[in-house]
Amino acid sequence: MKNTSNSKYRVFLDTNIILDVLSSDYREHRESSRCIFQAIRNGDIEGYITTQSIVDSEYILSRERNYRKEQFGKMMLFIMSFINITQIDGLSIREALKNPTGDFEDDAQFAQADGEGFDIIVTSDRRFIARRTDNGPLFLTPEEFIERMS
Repeated sequence: MKNTSNSKYRVFLDTNIILDVLSSDYREHRESSRCIFQAIRNGDIEGYITTQSIVDSEYILSRERNYRKEQFGKMMLFIMSFINITQIDGLSIREALKNPTGDFEDDAQFAQADGEGFDIIVTSDRRFIARRTDNGPLFLTPEEFIERMS
């Protein structure tokens, strides 16, 4: 799925992609997620995360035994220097509440990504991927995204 037009893919990254890169623990999708962040940094694709993903990432990572708050802050500031940040708005929260699947955070992330018209959602969360719709964004794992972009 190469983008042959002059426009870049607008790619929404789920929270777990940030966790893949920042976690001190081994994560299965770490290398592919790092490649995605590098492609965003290089300007090959337009990447987006939500403010909620940043908050959730800090909360989850703070439970790791090797967590260092100052390191998290430095890394997030670095990521924020090249990635776009969007906020889950009230309309997306309403949509998430009207269409619950059992994981409110996923519902809100999906509603925001769909509402903003993202081409692709990259996630390693299989339950989130199950939300695929015929007319919504394409859901891909980090590896699937890298494969399609090469």
